Amino acid sequence: MPWLPYAIFDMDGTLLDSTGMWDVVAEWVLARWGKRLTPQDRDNTITMTIEGTARYYVDRCHLPLTVQEVADCIRAEARRAYTSEAVLKPGVIPVLDALRDKGVRLCVASGTDKPLVDAALAHAGILDRFEFTLSCQTPRGKESPEVYLRALEAFGGPEPARVMVFEDSPTALATAKKLGLYTVAVWDTYTADAWPALRQTADSLCERWPDWLAQTQESN
Repeated sequence: MPWLPYAIFDMDGTLLDSTGMWDVVAEWVLARWGKRLTPQDRDNTITMTIEGTARYYVDRCHLPLTVQEVADCIRAEARRAYTSEAVLKPGVIPVLDALRDKGVRLCVASGTDKPLVDAALAHAGILDRFEFTLSCQTPRGKESPEVYLRALEAFGGPEPARVMVFEDSPTALATAKKLGLYTVAVWDTYTADAWPALRQTADSLCERWPDWLAQTQESN
């Protein structure tokens, strides 16, 4: 694949080995009221924002709290988990440094709250690699293109075809592709079942960051 002038990175499951961490967060929150996380819950909320997830659990589980109270519980547990359990996926730093050395402008667009994104990336030691970070502003998360549109605006309005997007979620990847962005599917253990769908949708594939870097450096 060509290295385009702009790159938008997802965070959970793409830069950080942290997607499964959200199961732990949800299980902890729901267990306080005697509820259990189901596989369907996981599938339904994987691309939602924290507010969207909180509303989903209040409605489905009939929790005796407001959406804001559940969202606050999720945030508190997620902050602890990001700074104690989440780790960088192997090979991320060389990829980011190689892209920046070639003049590629980098950002992060995540469904996670921006304060949590910044705290997680700072804890991992890579926040300074990115020009800016964004989080979804609609509860639908990356089912909506709004975070990608804001990233394009923050970059100065480049043509979508000049922008790479790195995602591990089929939903997010499909949204990015509809905008005309160049999509790179990133393999993640948590979303491994979706890999066949990602392979069919994406413009390019990344099964391991070190392999992706070696292969793309040869062509760039």
